[in-house]
Amino acid sequence: EHDLSGRPDAQAALSDLCHEEADTPFDLARGPLIRGRLIRMSDEEHLFLLTQHHIVSDGWSLGVLMRELSQLYRAFAAGQDDPLPPLAVQYPDYAAWQRQWLSGERLQKQAQHWRDTLSDAPARLALPTDRPRPTQQSFAGDSVPIVIDADLTRRLKRLSRQHGTTVFMTVLAAWAAVLSRLSGQDDLVIGVPSANRGRGEIEELIGFFVNTLALRLDLSGAPSV
Repeated sequence: EHDLSGRPDAQAALSDLCHEEADTPFDLARGPLIRGRLIRMSDEEHLFLLTQHHIVSDGWSLGVLMRELSQLYRAFAAGQDDPLPPLAVQYPDYAAWQRQWLSGERLQKQAQHWRDTLSDAPARLALPTDRPRPTQQSFAGDSVPIVIDADLTRRLKRLSRQHGTTVFMTVLAAWAAVLSRLSGQDDLVIGVPSANRGRGEIEELIGFFVNTLALRLDLSGAPSV
């Protein structure tokens, strides 16, 4: 907890605390892997900083976390008891189930499937970049935000309904076509994140469930979308 109320440099101190919190690394061996700071600016204004390592939380978890924090805060402010129902399972239960499921013959079958699917897959796309690739691959990445407006979204949904596909399938096909034309390659591997929450019992859990699937697409023979 930090009390900045009454300080003439409160905003500067707040900025320093935010940067300090964001720059503080996590110790995976000792924890904690989630940290909170409550900052008092005045009697009526507080700020709450919540920082967590990605290993204990994914994008889906953020929605669960914010919803439950809001419910707890409203109940606390009203002097009520904890409104959250007890969890049917915990993340260790899921981890134990996954380890048990991915073992023996099933594990071998799964591993062989991906070896077959990705056999001789291209290691990279020959994109027409404006600078040479570094001799040593760093795996450093970045993001490029793309906004699909409401009109285009409606048209994508309509096109998908007409062909019996999901919007995801439609956009994936379009993205594959773009990458193929840019690279001149007809064998593509596209990484796709999956929420990986196929069981109802784990939908309300906070944890790292997300997985990335390598989807291989064959565009040889100039297929239609």
